[in-house]
Amino acid sequence: MKKFLQASTLLLAAVLSQAACAQGIYGDVNGDGEVTTADINEVVNVILGVNVPTPPPDEPDTDTIATMVFDTNTAARHYYRIPAIVQTADGKLLAIGDDRHSSNSDIGSNQGIDIVGKVSDDGGRTWGSIHVIADGNMRRQGFENSHGDAAAVADHQTGELLIMCASGKQGFLSSTLTDPLLMGRYTSDDNGTTWTGQEVTSDIYSIFADYPEVNALFFSSGRICQSRRIKQGSHYRIYSAVDGPAEVGCLVLYSDDFGLTWQALGGPGARPTTAPFGDEAKIEELPDGNVLLSCRSKQTATSGRLFNIYDYATNSWGEMAVSNDPESGTYSENCSCNGELLIVPVVRTSDGRQMHLALQSVPRGEGRQRVSIYYKELLDSSDYDAPLDFTWGWKRYQVTDNYSAYSTMIATSEGSIAFFYEDCNDNNSTSAYDLLFKVLSIKTVTDGRYTYK
Repeated sequence: MKKFLQASTLLLAAVLSQAACAQGIYGDVNGDGEVTTADINEVVNVILGVNVPTPPPDEPDTDTIATMVFDTNTAARHYYRIPAIVQTADGKLLAIGDDRHSSNSDIGSNQGIDIVGKVSDDGGRTWGSIHVIADGNMRRQGFENSHGDAAAVADHQTGELLIMCASGKQGFLSSTLTDPLLMGRYTSDDNGTTWTGQEVTSDIYSIFADYPEVNALFFSSGRICQSRRIKQGSHYRIYSAVDGPAEVGCLVLYSDDFGLTWQALGGPGARPTTAPFGDEAKIEELPDGNVLLSCRSKQTATSGRLFNIYDYATNSWGEMAVSNDPESGTYSENCSCNGELLIVPVVRTSDGRQMHLALQSVPRGEGRQRVSIYYKELLDSSDYDAPLDFTWGWKRYQVTDNYSAYSTMIATSEGSIAFFYEDCNDNNSTSAYDLLFKVLSIKTVTDGRYTYK
């Protein structure tokens, strides 16, 4: 028995020594920072060939990519705002933003606003020249006066590109049914080289014809969500939130023909957020196919995101929940601003468990500064079957220390996060934003807790 124990000890020491080289901490097989009975059991399983764990894949080392895409030049009267980004079918990145010609103000200030783009064919390291996607002209009175607040998506089957935008000369707060804020639809079938656009104002407002209180609408900028599960028309279903007046809040639309026609999710009378809190919102598909809404609040005192879920089993929205705990919620101090919502498949590094991760970008505050990415583990359906599930359990990664506002992100085909955001890196105020781009790995965002699957 004594010789057996000595031999076992020597064998275990040798295996743990090899584990030390691989893990960086002697004998810490599962990577939790401690040597425990679980580590020894794991080694025994490896010796016996039982339940040998599969290590998570390495992520590309891309976190060093950080570039200026649109550099605001106040002297030349080019104020860039409102980021959107897509990856085209040929693997290139298309960064999209507003070019505002007199100030950083929204449509309604009679300045003429263009939607512009830049393309990167090397993953965001360098960007091409600016090209105009939707041309605004301040000397014109109607639809052609201005275009902005682009919401964009690339169809994952056909590669077609779609932008829904606000247009015209009328501002959101002054919009009426007789003189509304207008809407545009722009498409490209050549990876964004050329675009075709048309006004679709009446098509969208007519959805709510029986609800005259819906007298102002625009699509929330950034990422339009496309389903990977539902296809009931020519294309996989797309979802986008539209912002309505204070007594209405945000509304959610879907399209089964890539934006040619739209319908209200839950019906035109559905109100996913409780007035007067609902504002600009973002949409993401949950792993079970239901729809998650994350909404900015019109009330800065709310200090967090508003969440709701559309359940296809009941064909209805749940009850709005507020996530504003400073420690475990999507807290945003004294700040009402939109960000981006994204759910990605990941591997938990501590045990190799596969799951999903919810990401929510938003300025941390106070006010519009310190854009951050909150992240929350979605292990199984019990973590996302009710809006209240999204009020807690969030951790945070801070992207910038500066004054900063709107942000968006997509998961690229290379397995990283393309992050595009407004940042005042020159004068550290909110008078002039630049649009900056970063590539982030899930490993970096989560401090090594997860890697991209």
